[in-house]
Amino acid sequence: MAGTGGGKDGPGLVCRNVKVSGRRTSLRMEPYIWDSLKEICEREGLTLNDLCTQIDERKGEANLTASIRVFIVSYYRTAVVTRGFSEDGPSPLLRKALDDAVPLD
Repeated sequence: MAGTGGGKDGPGLVCRNVKVSGRRTSLRMEPYIWDSLKEICEREGLTLNDLCTQIDERKGEANLTASIRVFIVSYYRTAVVTRGFSEDGPSPLLRKALDDAVPLD
């Protein structure tokens, strides 16, 4: 696990490779962000690559890692407002979080 800024000052950044629209790219994010993204993928029945591709397709000129962070906040905020998660595969929660975090132009 490669990281920077770890230790007493806060969590380090973890670099991982993902495929976005079929091309390999590296993303550096905090472990907590990676864990949240993994949890969302599991809840929604998506692969990490698929979810990152969906976010990338909507982000416009924004940075992908920033768009992922905003998406995660939007996803969990939407879950709180709607009082829960769907247990039946991809949910309206996913679509609403994508729309709110990284709307299509």
